[in-house]
Amino acid sequence: NIRNLISDGLLFSVATARTKATVLDLFKDIGLNTPIALMNGVMIFDVAENRNVMCHSIDKKTAREILGIYEKHHKHPMLYMNKGEHLEIHYTEIDNIHQKGYINNRKNRKLKKFCQVSNYTLDSSDDLIYIVSFDKPSELQEIYSDISALDSVVSSFYADNYTDCNFLETMNASVSKGTAAAEIKKILGVDKGIAFGDNLNDIPLFNAADESYAVANAHEALKSIATGVIPSNDEDGVACFISEHYTKNKNV
Repeated sequence: NIRNLISDGLLFSVATARTKATVLDLFKDIGLNTPIALMNGVMIFDVAENRNVMCHSIDKKTAREILGIYEKHHKHPMLYMNKGEHLEIHYTEIDNIHQKGYINNRKNRKLKKFCQVSNYTLDSSDDLIYIVSFDKPSELQEIYSDISALDSVVSSFYADNYTDCNFLETMNASVSKGTAAAEIKKILGVDKGIAFGDNLNDIPLFNAADESYAVANAHEALKSIATGVIPSNDEDGVACFISEHYTKNKNV
């Protein structure tokens, strides 16, 4: 399994839209020991040293413009604030069952604190790193279009693989899963990276990788730029590929 391969020397990292609070729980049994890319590249966290290596903020002026866009469309995003050891997620209202479920499923995690506030304030001490909302595509399309006109941020707008809602994620324009992967390669001192993915927010990662493999249940747009297509998540496609590939190349 992956844990054994990591113990044997495999350099295995993760690039995800998730936060440290979720990822460390999900991967606690495999022995992660490398820097990982979180929140689509906004943050790089060194698992071995238990510290943030890099974190990119959204400037206050742009953040206020984005909040104005949401207000115009009568929607209420969640703001991710970097507090060093943990994250605070600020929200004013719950717009739909997807947002309610998201909060309920994560509110007891040690490294993440959800805070319902009467209004969004961006004090000088606030380090805003991520803005996210999820709803039906028709409810977010115009917001996405308006935010996309701003220069200093970039947004990802894509369907969730597991529900009927879309994610709208906004972050500093200088980062992506791809830029984070390049930085992790530099930290690890390696010259080749192989990427795996299933959704549109993996496109920058695939563009930055030397080889890229989409699982069979991936978005068609991702498959179209992949080096190859491997069995689906339900068939442990990634783990099987890594095991076979690592063993074959180690014995060469």
